[in-house]
Amino acid sequence: MAAPTRLLIAVINYRTPELTIACLASLAPEIAADVRVVVVDNASEDGSAEQIDAAIRSAGWSAWARLLRSERNLGFSGGNNLALANGEPAEFVLLLNSDTVVHAGCLRRCLEVLESEPGVGAMSCRVLNADGSIQNGARRFPTPLRMTAAAFGLPWKLPRWFGWADAEDPGWDRASTARDVDWLGGAFLCIRSSVFAGRVRLDEDFFFYGEDIELCHRIRRRGFRLRYDPVASIVHLGGASSDPTRMPSGQQAARKWHARYLVQRKCWGRAAAWWVHALDLLSSTLELTLAALRGQQARRAELGARIGLILRAGRAP
Repeated sequence: MAAPTRLLIAVINYRTPELTIACLASLAPEIAADVRVVVVDNASEDGSAEQIDAAIRSAGWSAWARLLRSERNLGFSGGNNLALANGEPAEFVLLLNSDTVVHAGCLRRCLEVLESEPGVGAMSCRVLNADGSIQNGARRFPTPLRMTAAAFGLPWKLPRWFGWADAEDPGWDRASTARDVDWLGGAFLCIRSSVFAGRVRLDEDFFFYGEDIELCHRIRRRGFRLRYDPVASIVHLGGASSDPTRMPSGQQAARKWHARYLVQRKCWGRAAAWWVHALDLLSSTLELTLAALRGQQARRAELGARIGLILRAGRAP
């Protein structure tokens, strides 16, 4: 009889079969009898599903990994929800990007933290770039107050008084410091299923970008902490599913701006979304005016395109 699933890992593939297979290969030595992996191919339509399925069978991973094929691209939230809905019920779930390499001991350390600290609703680890430098996977929430200060550059112009408004949360060593944080990035996010009464589900109003902020905000609202622990680590190559060969740059920018206001509405209400949208328009218009006065034609074009994106993104935040 198979052991009950302790950890269910969701991996979403969109036209990155080589990276997804490399991710699975890094997981293979870390898989225990109570760990399962569900890979969702998000309607890649490029042979990805066939390549991944063949790799799972030929490498002998079928005991712990399986592939699901989505008939349409569900985005990051929808793809993860499909994986989680079709996987075995588990005490913990891990959202893991396809463009990651999991280091030895990472899964074990995460489960140790979650089991020893019941107040922690989700955790993440040290996230490295390919060159070994550290990515910022632990930030402050982009609250309306922080966004107000940031719209006029105050956290960087006057850091002594407005450093609190820098959502990047600088000033602490992510290589060695374990601490509670507001928001953990979705490239590696290990979640306690009981936070959501046993079923973790992402908000599918987010197609790509912003879903991790909203999910972490929900976890915090339910009274749980979010923990960053650098003892565990992964490499995150970053942007693989959204590079220009897979997602046109214009579409990528539009999704980012849309997610910016959707996060505000979901987490802090419609008034917050309206306010941040108005601030973005005001600050960008001021920048455009200055660029025009200075005769900076390239900058004017850039800001004009940005204002167009902001206007479109704010129609239904």
